Amino acid sequence: MSNWYVKKCGVSSTKLMEFYGVKKPLAYALYHRKIRNKDRIKNYINVEEFNFQNINDLRDVVKAYSIIERVLKENRKICIYGDYDVDGVMSTTIMYKALKALGANVHYFIPDRVEDGYGLNENAVKDIINNGTELIITCDNGISALNQIDIAKSMGIEVIVLDHHEPVVENETEVLPKADAIVDAKIKNCGYSFTQMCAGGLCYRFVCGLYEYLGKELVNKREFCELASVATICDVVDLIEDNRAIASQGLKFINEGSSNLGLRTLIKIKEIKEINSYTVGFVVGPCINASGRLDSAKIAVELFVTENEVRANELANDLNDFNEKRKAITQDSLERIIDNIENTALINDKIIVVYDENTHESVAGIIAGRIKERYSRPAIVLTNASDGVKGSGRSVEKYNMFKGLTEVKYLLNKFGGHTMAAGLSLDKENIDIFRKSINDNCFLSIKELEPGIRAESVLGLGDINIDSIYELNILAPFGKGNERPIYALKSVNVTNIRFVGQEKNIVSLVITDGKDRIRAVDFNNCDLWKEYLSVNGYDEESVNGAFFVIDAMCFLDINEYKGYRNPQIIIKDVRF
Repeated sequence: MSNWYVKKCGVSSTKLMEFYGVKKPLAYALYHRKIRNKDRIKNYINVEEFNFQNINDLRDVVKAYSIIERVLKENRKICIYGDYDVDGVMSTTIMYKALKALGANVHYFIPDRVEDGYGLNENAVKDIINNGTELIITCDNGISALNQIDIAKSMGIEVIVLDHHEPVVENETEVLPKADAIVDAKIKNCGYSFTQMCAGGLCYRFVCGLYEYLGKELVNKREFCELASVATICDVVDLIEDNRAIASQGLKFINEGSSNLGLRTLIKIKEIKEINSYTVGFVVGPCINASGRLDSAKIAVELFVTENEVRANELANDLNDFNEKRKAITQDSLERIIDNIENTALINDKIIVVYDENTHESVAGIIAGRIKERYSRPAIVLTNASDGVKGSGRSVEKYNMFKGLTEVKYLLNKFGGHTMAAGLSLDKENIDIFRKSINDNCFLSIKELEPGIRAESVLGLGDINIDSIYELNILAPFGKGNERPIYALKSVNVTNIRFVGQEKNIVSLVITDGKDRIRAVDFNNCDLWKEYLSVNGYDEESVNGAFFVIDAMCFLDINEYKGYRNPQIIIKDVRF
């Protein structure tokens, strides 16, 4: 069971509502986002007018412009070296299309997840150079490719790094690659105040600056903003400041009708009516990622660069098919791994480390995320690979996975990542000692690892109406760092309980306080409801007449049905 908290506020709701000029739910959400003066309120609400810092302030940006300008004039061959996830695909697409429109002799390379691995691959770099490339521009990688860039430089090639990952640190000192220009806001003294852009956002800002530097009009600016918004949402970077502005503007453009044929086609095939952070992150993004998991992400890049409608339709359908296969593969492995966990001592571990030789390495991260959500604990899923055992980990808020792996790095062949996610490889014979060691080094209890649910405030049903819910759209797009606001309901009555959906695993009910009534739905806690009702003598047939008192943590939503719009509560967690 999750720990519940209501965020503290020393100001009365009446004063907050008066100060912000909005209703109670939004007033508390703005306060807890520390938007507490008129200028910040204006800048936050009018996101289209966001004042970006000049991208030229970022270290080596102007140097990179100069290199590209010279290479363009000399008509030398350029290779964009990307990555196989959504951010890598979109940043590659932006850079490729921007340079192509300038008349560049440019091509792109996307590494194979299994054969090449992440980042610059030594053999791939040599092949690219031997094919006549004289400038490599990395997108979404490169900052840690010390040896590979040394090889490129030794072969007389210029290299520009466009990345957003952390640099290598040895003995508390940054070790940077010997590239001709390094554009990465994560390095020290980079000159740019916002450090959380993904590669897609960085490349969007970079090409806007490049065109201005060259005195050219960027005709594709709207399209590139759309692609950057998809990358920003799917790479799960904090949706604040620059990222929020890019995501918000890009989503607006896409909803007006995407300028990118491939994106427009994929949205049509998926029958998405409204593009928002959810549909991008959980419908569009997985299709793009699936190509890199089961085939090649080059297919995704081709989709977003093609101008041929027939080809776009073929490629979008391919991505959709890959994703359906990926879902089936994931579900098969997930069921097998859950059975393993629940029937072995793994269920008692603080950090669940599970090895399954039949899991496809490309879905290990997805499964680790599902395990983490199910058990509210960090999870690492390991499987066989061509060069040993590989795995992916996903963590919870209170456990720094990268630090945990660092403490047992003597057992690993390779690892990388950050606080909430990581990748690793090790020898098969080290799995058991790795599992024991990483658990022994975790001094948090299972209870302490459980995530907390934090409500903006406690609401009465009278605070929840169409207007107060629509006001919350000011905060969108929602995502990491700008989560959808959660509110607490205390001692409310529930009635009209029904189990709905094809598998009867969704709880539909009415919440009332004696004066107001609001429809509610619970997608997460069906088993908990059934257990409670059973203990109290009800079954699924007789439950409709039941009447209980609950506390709940919930989202506020609008239910649209047959042209009518009504307030709706979506229950995240419940206590009886």
